[in-house]
Formats: sequence, structure tokens, C-alpha cells
Amino acid sequence: MIISILGLSGKKDEKETFAFYDATILGKHSGDYHNATHFLIENYPDEQFFFLGTQKATRFQKELLDFSRVEAKFIEIEDNNLEDIFEKVFELISQVPEEETVLLDITHGFRHQPVSAIFSATLHHFLYTDKLKILFAKQIEAYKKYTYILLNRYVDITQLSLLLTGFIRTLNFVEGAEIEGFETISFANFSKALLSNDFYTLQSAYKNLLATVHRAGKDSRFDHLKDLFTKIEKTLSVFDNFGKKPIYTQYLIVAELMFSKNYILLSLTYLFEALRFYCKISFDKKGLISRYAKKNLSDYYLNQSIISFITQEIIETYNPTHYDRYYPKLYATNKPLFDTVTKTYGELKELRNKLTHINTQPHSPDIKKQLKTQLKEVKRLIDNDILADLQATARKKYRKRRS
Repeated sequence: MIISILGLSGKKDEKETFAFYDATILGKHSGDYHNATHFLIENYPDEQFFFLGTQKATRFQKELLDFSRVEAKFIEIEDNNLEDIFEKVFELISQVPEEETVLLDITHGFRHQPVSAIFSATLHHFLYTDKLKILFAKQIEAYKKYTYILLNRYVDITQLSLLLTGFIRTLNFVEGAEIEGFETISFANFSKALLSNDFYTLQSAYKNLLATVHRAGKDSRFDHLKDLFTKIEKTLSVFDNFGKKPIYTQYLIVAELMFSKNYILLSLTYLFEALRFYCKISFDKKGLISRYAKKNLSDYYLNQSIISFITQEIIETYNPTHYDRYYPKLYATNKPLFDTVTKTYGELKELRNKLTHINTQPHSPDIKKQLKTQLKEVKRLIDNDILADLQATARKKYRKRRS
């Protein structure tokens, strides 16, 4: 199926005129034709045609060309009305079976190439399909020589530019988008892993994304996007050697990244867990977590048990983590250190409660400012390794009962 917009070229002062059309990209016969419409009906005699034109253009072309050899339907449009053209083209293409290829020639549709580019990009956005080929005869020499180009390539670049700009701003990527020569799936997978807290696949997803960016950076088709590629590499450089860092450092990195993208609740959640993981790992380094606890308890329960001991001197979960029983002097000995952690953790909890509960009143405008302060404080505690001086006091011994 071919859709073509009719123009008024091919005759001047009642004399027929010709121009050379280079059709190499289409695999058709390059040569002299009255206009792009003439080229189409000569080279695609077996296709079904829909010609869009004003009354004047339709009458002009019917007098100039022989349409009797092709199956053609003429559709009237308003003169130079972009909206009218778009609606009629959109309606025609949307009715075409998915397996059928549509060749849309917009050579005579607009007086200015920027308008044709905007039209193509808009149409491609609403009808994203590899079955739609958008054709344009680019002027090489006025009224004498033209060469055919497919605008899909340029539309793809525009589409990819929008997708990458959105990714830089939000870290989100539209799943299912297809750009020829560019593996968009690597961006979709990374975005999915990051925004769903899937640290298991995040590192491999990051490596695949970088590989896609590096390949595209060497492809001349994407030369105009190099600045975007550089911004992406800079933004995501925090994930270099990410998997080799302690889990609490990983969480802190993501918390800072999410904060920079204005994901306030996500940032707070990562920050909250970063401090809890840091406390658990600090206890483990001092040998304060039993083998039973490490084997049988999840990170969540271990983190909760340890943070509740630090902040409240109570144990919320299982007996194997009862530090007050096995290490009766542990809390009192390390209370100054625990008080520092308790203050920061309490502020985090209070801020989290504000954000996680539905509130009919607007949040304080200082919420983000408060979180920024907490980010700095948790980072300071972790960077300074506040619990490095944790003293593991003597373990109380219990005799086993004889059976």
C-alpha cells in the first residue's frame, strides 16, 4: 500500500518538465520523471495507491499523469493544513493489516523540510511499526535533481534522543521501544532492575547498558547523540565496580542517585536500609552474631534485631541474637557509640513515617532538605566507620544441661 501527497510540479507554462530522481535506496529505476508521483506509479504498478491532494493539485496531476494503470483512490485535503493531512494519513495507516507494509511519500506534502520532519516524527510516535516506511525526495538541485531518502532513520534518531533524555532525567526507559541498530532492551533491563531493587541483576544489566552505549558511540548513525551518551556514562559511573562494594555502600550510592532524580521516598528507603546493614555488618565483624543466627535468619530479621538493640537495648526477634543475655555489658560499654547511631536512625524513622503514610495535608517544603541532611549524616557515619570502635565485651558462659 502506498500513500502519497500530491503537489503541483511536473509542468511549467503548459510545458511538461522532468527532473532526475535517484532511487538507489529503494532498489528502483533511477531516471527522469515529472515528479515524485510519476516515479511511484511507474515503479510500483501493482500497489494500491491512496493520493491525498487539494482540488487544484488533484486536477493538475490527473491532467499530467496516467493513473489508469494503477489502483488509485483520491482523497481531498485542505490546502496546507497539517492537521487535516495528519488525520487522514493516520486514519488510512491505522486500518492497514499489521503484516502489510505501508510506503508513505511526503515529498509534496509540505513547503518546508522541518515541517515534514515534525510530521514524520509525530506520525511515527503514534504508529510505531517497522511496516511503515516514510519516503522523501530530497532536493539536490532545484527542479533538476532529487534523491530518495527514508525518514525512518531520522525519526528513529529523534525518538532515541527523547528516550535517552528521559532516561537521564528519570532513570526510566520505555520497555518495548525499538530503534534500528540500538539495543534498547539493555536500557529497559537496567531501568527495571534499578527501580525494582533487583541488585542481583543490576550489575550485569549495567555492563550490558555500557556495552550498548560504547557500540553506539562508534556508529556514525548516532553521532548526534554522543553528548547524551557521555551524560549517561557520567550519571551511571557510580555503578563501576558496584558489586565489589559492601552492601551498605551500594545502598548509599543508590540513595544518593535516587535523591538526585527526585525519587524522595526511594532515596529514603535505601538510606534507611544502608544504616541498618552497616550496623549488622559491624556487629558481625566483632563476632557478635551467632552461627545459628547467620544461618537461619534473614537479613531483615538480623538487621531489625541489631538496630533495635542499638537504639532501645531490646531484642525484637529470635533468642540466638539476644546480646543482652550473652553479652550483658555490651550495651552499657558501647552506649556513647549507640547514642550517635540512635539519633540518626530516629530522625530517619520520623522522616520515613511522614513520607510513607497518606497525608491529607501537604508535606512540609523542608522534606527534601531534611533528607539531604540525613544523606550527609549517614554518609558521614559510614565513611568514618562510627562502629569501628565497637567493643565486644566478655561473653557470658552457660553450661549445657546433661541429658
